[in-house]
Amino acid sequence: MTIALSSPDQTATHWARSLRVVAGRLVNGDDGAGRAVPSVAVQGPGGTGKTLLLAELAAAYRAAGVPVVDADAAPTATALGEADRGNVASEVAVVVDDGQRLTAQTCRRLEELVVSRRARVTLAYRPWPHLPELTSLIEAMGDDRHLVVLGHLEHDEVERWATAELGPAATQDVVEFVVHQTGGLPALVDHLLRSLAATCRGGRPAVRAVPPDVVDRVRADLHALDEADRALLHALAAGTPLDAEVLADVLELPVRRSGDLVARARGGGLLLAEGAVVPLVHQVLLDVTPADITRQTRRRLLRVLLDRGEEPLAVARSLAADRVRDPRAAQVLEEQGRAVLATDPELAGTLLAEAAAAGAPPARLAARRATAAALVGDLDGALQWADRALEDEAAPDRGRAASVAAAVLARRGMLGRSAELCRLAGPAHAGSTALALVALGAVSDATACLATADGPGDHRAATMVAGAQRLMAQGVLQSVRPGATAADVAEALSTLTRAATLLEPVGRGVLLLDSPAALAALLALHSGELTVAESVLDRALESDVGGPPCRPRHLLLRAWTAMLRSGSTSARALAARAVEEAPRGLEPRDELFLRALEVGLARRASDAPALTTAWERARQVALRHPMDLFTLLPLGELLVAGARLAEADRLAPHLSQAEALLARLDQPPVWSAPLHWSGVQAAILVDDPAGLEPHATALVAAARTNHYAATVATAGRCWLRLLGGQVDAAAVVAAATGLAGVGLAWDGSRLAGQAAARAVDSRDRLDLLHCARDLAAGDEPAPAPTARPATEPGAPGPATAPTGHPTLSQRERDVAELVVAGQTYREIGGQLYISPKTVEHHVSRMRQRLGASTRSDLLARLRAELAQHA
Repeated sequence: MTIALSSPDQTATHWARSLRVVAGRLVNGDDGAGRAVPSVAVQGPGGTGKTLLLAELAAAYRAAGVPVVDADAAPTATALGEADRGNVASEVAVVVDDGQRLTAQTCRRLEELVVSRRARVTLAYRPWPHLPELTSLIEAMGDDRHLVVLGHLEHDEVERWATAELGPAATQDVVEFVVHQTGGLPALVDHLLRSLAATCRGGRPAVRAVPPDVVDRVRADLHALDEADRALLHALAAGTPLDAEVLADVLELPVRRSGDLVARARGGGLLLAEGAVVPLVHQVLLDVTPADITRQTRRRLLRVLLDRGEEPLAVARSLAADRVRDPRAAQVLEEQGRAVLATDPELAGTLLAEAAAAGAPPARLAARRATAAALVGDLDGALQWADRALEDEAAPDRGRAASVAAAVLARRGMLGRSAELCRLAGPAHAGSTALALVALGAVSDATACLATADGPGDHRAATMVAGAQRLMAQGVLQSVRPGATAADVAEALSTLTRAATLLEPVGRGVLLLDSPAALAALLALHSGELTVAESVLDRALESDVGGPPCRPRHLLLRAWTAMLRSGSTSARALAARAVEEAPRGLEPRDELFLRALEVGLARRASDAPALTTAWERARQVALRHPMDLFTLLPLGELLVAGARLAEADRLAPHLSQAEALLARLDQPPVWSAPLHWSGVQAAILVDDPAGLEPHATALVAAARTNHYAATVATAGRCWLRLLGGQVDAAAVVAAATGLAGVGLAWDGSRLAGQAAARAVDSRDRLDLLHCARDLAAGDEPAPAPTARPATEPGAPGPATAPTGHPTLSQRERDVAELVVAGQTYREIGGQLYISPKTVEHHVSRMRQRLGASTRSDLLARLRAELAQHA
């Protein structure tokens, strides 16, 4: 199996010149005793340049006056001995190519010449296969022979050759193309570089495809091969592993015969070291072989691999690509698609599509294809496949299809329909059913749903995913419990955090109505616990809970926390990442948060043109998304912006929906307080005391059990007194600092700034301005972590304890260091150029955020915090 090189007279390539140098050294070589070395052995697979090197050797011998003969014309050792006795010049060079084709008799005759050392013998041969007589001849050449081993070229050798042939046109892309296509086989490198040199004409050669003349040359050389050799190469190109037993079954040959063919294939140079056919030859083989023969070969291979218990996935995929309907291939593809659905949904979707092409019933695959589409973010495709399964009541995996559709519709604001589909999905999804119901205000129905599912039922309800769904519903139900206290909210937050942690090992391949991390973050944001929100979201992003569909939501909520910390730069960067993570566009729920975030950032920057643009976009999105418990946060932001733009009436229907929802839930303080605070701000902006009253009343009622509500209620009273011309600097600073402590630093800064503008006493004005400036500086958050790549199988999950970012702002750290050092408020104020009252409020804020009950407890917690982030 040889692809011949051009003769020396026809080429002056870099490779030929290199071989000419080698030939000159061999001819003029010396064995160290003043006598020319009598024998040269040239070993290498076909196409590596043995024939060309022999031609150069023969030319060098002739130039030195030494006669050159081939194996047939070589004299015997006896004849040369008689010539020596007759004083006749007898020096001769015997140059033999294709030593593996010599007969046993010729090998013995050449061995006699080698042993007698009466002629220079040069023998070129392939590594496999060998006759015993050829092996004996090679051994007889002894250790003093010159051994030249030729083979496939390394990358740097091809690069030097390409540079010599193409000059500046030998770019890295061209070199990589040549190396890949030829596998470094010199004969093919020579053909390809010559063709590229002829077509580049001073420019850069096109490397998108192999030139037709090179393909034609390879096709002709393959046609010249023995039929059995060509059949073996075709079987390998079709996907058969380089295993003599498997090849024997596929080619229907004895194992020994197939082993001989493998040896000949290796010796032919058309196989790479790992056993694959050289890519260029691989493609030509498949192109020149009739398609039906290739299909038959692959079908036999599939059967052989299945019978041997080996992995036939690649063969099954090749059959599917050829549109071959084969039940065994379809089964392999379907099983593999199911196996990787949770870990690699993109591959799973491809395999399931190929299974359908190979003949698997589409109805049987629809639900899993819907799951795969949803997990890669193709929610439209997911709904289409899920709908196909839902249409047929007898379709298998109908429950799975229902759960997929429910998860997608929840992202589009259709929680009522999601609840219905979750019921259809079965008892394993009782938690999601209850979650959808409570988000719509149906607490009793949600509680009953969970209670019903507590009895004996589907064993799937005991899985981690089912458990996480139940915890999510329980956590939200705990947060809306009538008269819920701070302890109830803390319990709810703990329950949701446990649900998020439970899903971290398996969550990337799970579809839920919402991410438990997102729900925990929402509850934390409604409670003013920004650090908790950031921590749980960072963990979700690190472990990639929910995969691509959930990443935008996690990033947007992370951006929301950054906005509340006055970190506008981080918030915008996180929002941009969220948009990048949704190449098909954000779903309505996520887009509502994005547009409300843009409104909030513009409002806080006092950018009126940007606020007008963002408001209009947000209003359009809000029209497409009904209000539920989990969209109250963006509604509150839009409510304030609408009041500022004198367009609050456009949100009246949404506000009515939200108020009706909260009424059905009996006004849960943790969920209602932020919206009522937004209502207070909106009423203040438009000077509407009547509109302010119901919100203020609700906040006062909630203040009895909810710290957030108490804080904003106090701030609301300060605003009212301020608008009435009463400026109590100490009360305003306390209220503003309190607002910052619940994640409303910008609101606190605005309150202090407005009070400073109205203050008469210069000392009060200075204190208020310091407070406003400190709060406006905010706490720029650390960037959210990047999700762990899906291509890291077995990568460790995040640490058990979330790291988040420092609990204290830089200003608070400055104050804390001096407090721990034992300085008084006046001494700290003098050192930091702030008033003692501001120091006091910083300390009060730190005590609230760290949960310290006494001064000694505060000092201990401050020392631990400073040590942790030193």
